[in-house]
Amino acid sequence: MSQLLDIDFAAPNPLSYQRLTMGGLVLIVVALLISAYAWAEYQKTEQMLVEAETKLNTLAPAQKIAPLQTVVETASEAEIQYAREIVTQLSTPWNPLLSALESSSMQNVALLSVEPNRKKQQLVITGQAKNMESALSYIKRLEAIEGLSQVYLLKHQIDQTDPNQPVGFTILAHWTI
Repeated sequence: MSQLLDIDFAAPNPLSYQRLTMGGLVLIVVALLISAYAWAEYQKTEQMLVEAETKLNTLAPAQKIAPLQTVVETASEAEIQYAREIVTQLSTPWNPLLSALESSSMQNVALLSVEPNRKKQQLVITGQAKNMESALSYIKRLEAIEGLSQVYLLKHQIDQTDPNQPVGFTILAHWTI
């Protein structure tokens, strides 16, 4: 006797109900129940929010806020020029100048003030030296500094009341920025 063979050349779709097992069916039912519960909770929360907003609007009605007006102010030409001068002063490279002056210091010379004038590109240096020779050698050192030109002795004064007779001097130099 021959046995009947059942050959299925086309397998059912993996998502078809024919392949559904009892475990899969239980999972689908649980997922549907959880989704229904989540939807009910969402609806309940949404309803509470609407009630809270209604209560808030009755207690404190919304105030109409006027849109902000943009005010545009224009600066006068004098204010603009003043601002430009400030920016120019702040952007002046002071560090290289002061470092060069520090590096040219001498033992017998003491600087009392350094007054830069950016507009005239001049530098007025006031100091005191032990003697006139020290003051003149300091001027020569300043002439060697890159960025300083036309360095000369503007005035000098020997202090006769001091027993050491120091020389007070003022040096004028042109400063290239």
